[in-house]
Parts: sequence; C-alpha cells; structure tokens
Amino acid sequence: MFSLCCCRPSTKKIQFQAHGTDLLNMFGIGELGGYLIRFATNLDPNPNSIFGFKWPKYDLKSRGVLTFYDILPVGITQDTYRQEAMKYLSQVTLANPL
Repeated sequence: MFSLCCCRPSTKKIQFQAHGTDLLNMFGIGELGGYLIRFATNLDPNPNSIFGFKWPKYDLKSRGVLTFYDILPVGITQDTYRQEAMKYLSQVTLANPL
C-alpha cells in the first residue's frame, strides 16, 4: 500500500484538502502522473532508475507518506497526525463488528 498527503498551498501545519483535489496532479501536469502509470503497469509507482523520488510502501513501523508541497514539490512525512483518531476507530470497529 502507498499513501500520500497533499499540502498545497503549503503551511507550517498540514492542511487537508477536499477529496479529488489531487486529480489535476494525477491526470494533468503534476508529479503523480508518472507514479500512476508505473503503478498501473507493474504495481510499483517508483522509477526504475536512480533518478526520481522514491515513494516508500506504507507500513505501521515507519509510517512514511509521500507529501506534496508548494516550494519543495515532494517529500516524505511521518503519518502521526491521525494516529489517535485511527486508534479510536480501530477500537470501535473491533468492539462492534458488522
């Protein structure tokens, strides 16, 4: 699984955007287009060369998320900003299975 966060326009705090605002980045002239094509063809969004930014697989230990900014276009941040909420949702789901 790969995870991303779009922080445009950039601020000191992570600013969440509405669902679908990354579509122009994916299907337009943004950085996500190449990642999408590579993922669709070989299930790995990363380029095969040493050039290009490596998008790490998401795991619970490192929690690395590909992040898009205004000034530095791409970086990796740690997915800790929603940890407490996800823990709560997991507890509720386990206590009330469908």
